[in-house]
Amino acid sequence: MGKSPVCISVFADKNHPPSADELKAALGPMSPLWDALVEFIAANYQMPGELSFGGKKYGWNRWYRRSGKSLVSLYPKQECFVAQIVLGKDQVEKAMLLELGDGVGKILRETPQLHDGRWLFIPVTSEEDVNGVEQLLLVKKRPIKRKDQQGKI
Repeated sequence: MGKSPVCISVFADKNHPPSADELKAALGPMSPLWDALVEFIAANYQMPGELSFGGKKYGWNRWYRRSGKSLVSLYPKQECFVAQIVLGKDQVEKAMLLELGDGVGKILRETPQLHDGRWLFIPVTSEEDVNGVEQLLLVKKRPIKRKDQQGKI
């Protein structure tokens, strides 16, 4: 792995959280992929993302968590974004059985396992990457059944 960038997010000024327009402008052509992943999270986990500043190394991100447990953080970059997912050992074993795209699969295989999990930083630049991130999220946490769908065929 190469040297990590100075800041993961393109938005590094702690005193200036990005607006929706600034976010869309930074993501550029990757904005629909960001929106697709945000919609997937909303539909499956019903948790709102909160804007969070992760410090000088990380910058501003959209953080999804519930009851203190993190699901994923999305870091906007210039014309791409990074999805950060931390998987425990059992989750990694399940994820290794998935057919992930080349990029996501390589990151999963090559990221070292630490005592607190495998910290995956996945650059998202294609629909294949979004699909891979969605599959990893499904391994990390089961979707919440919507009340309006229960009991219906």
